Amino acid sequence: MPRASESAQESARFAGAQKSRAQFPLFKRSECLVFYFRDSKLHCNNYFTGIEVASAPIVVSVLNVLEHWHRANEIKDLLPGYSTASIQRTLAKLCRHTLVLKKGSAQAKQEAVLLKTWNRWGEDARFFHFATKHAFRWGVPARKQNYTSTFLRAHPQPPQLKRYRHVDQIALPDYIRKHDGEFERVLLARRTHRRFAPGSISLEHLSALLDLTWGVKAHLHWPGLGRLLLKTSPSGGARHPIEVYLFVLRVKGLQRGIYHYRGDKNSLELLSRNANERRLMKLCAGQDWIRHCSAVFVMTAVLPRVMWRYDFSRAYRVVLFEAGHFCQTFCLVATWLGLGPFCTAALADVALEKELSVDGVSETVLYAAGVGPRIPSDRSH
Repeated sequence: MPRASESAQESARFAGAQKSRAQFPLFKRSECLVFYFRDSKLHCNNYFTGIEVASAPIVVSVLNVLEHWHRANEIKDLLPGYSTASIQRTLAKLCRHTLVLKKGSAQAKQEAVLLKTWNRWGEDARFFHFATKHAFRWGVPARKQNYTSTFLRAHPQPPQLKRYRHVDQIALPDYIRKHDGEFERVLLARRTHRRFAPGSISLEHLSALLDLTWGVKAHLHWPGLGRLLLKTSPSGGARHPIEVYLFVLRVKGLQRGIYHYRGDKNSLELLSRNANERRLMKLCAGQDWIRHCSAVFVMTAVLPRVMWRYDFSRAYRVVLFEAGHFCQTFCLVATWLGLGPFCTAALADVALEKELSVDGVSETVLYAAGVGPRIPSDRSH
């Protein structure tokens, strides 16, 4: 057995090591950084956090040596051309602007999850996805008329159609119209609505919207992949990453709240009773008319379902296409039901993901659609 003096010395050494680690925590640069020139200055952007700073030479030098974890007192030896004070000031600023991680911090843990989830698709898909999530994070109300008039003065519209003027033109015959014409009628009647009649939609209509858009309609057995889901819209490799959440405001027979839809059961799972118009408007980038609809359907993507089968970044495009497929199906079903549908990508992604309690990394917000009672004379656009 060790003598008491040896135990005391060992305890002192351990306490000293613990104190040293506390005094000199480990730092490393973020792996979500991109550099580019703007207005003749070099900028560094953390696309995961959405924070951007102008980069001085010392910033680049510090980031360059922080490929691996280092203690603050070690960085001076890696950068002999700079004083300890300047390095400490720069390191503090870089941590504040999320360009450098402190080991054990919330940002370091979040980034580790991000890299583990997205490593199969690499930097290109990762940069596009996370860099574009921050465009509406503040939820500033959109003044559409003022914005449009100002924009048109500065930027004339490009041509709306492409024409080849010096080639042969071949006129196509009229297509054969079916006697009942229901499919054609629905297609031609589909419009995006921004105004709604007073009142609510029925629970039966809500059920039809969900079941015909996101409900599981059948299964297919595929060798090596097992039982795959089939729905009314296509999904690349039948991976079906899309999930849908409802913000219910005005549905007869259903209390206000936030729900998750179970497509295999055609049922709702109540997540929260906290659904109100003003909060929803802010989550939809301040679009005021959102407050008057009956329900908003937020589509997310569970990306590992796709990543499991497709390990190349182009598969990310397929996920985006798929959200569009489902949204058009939703709009056609709503039109068939005599309702007024709309869709929007103007979303405060980060706040919306927090509201839905999804992590924004493995499951992330993509798109939203909504519906309300249709004004009979409203043809909208």
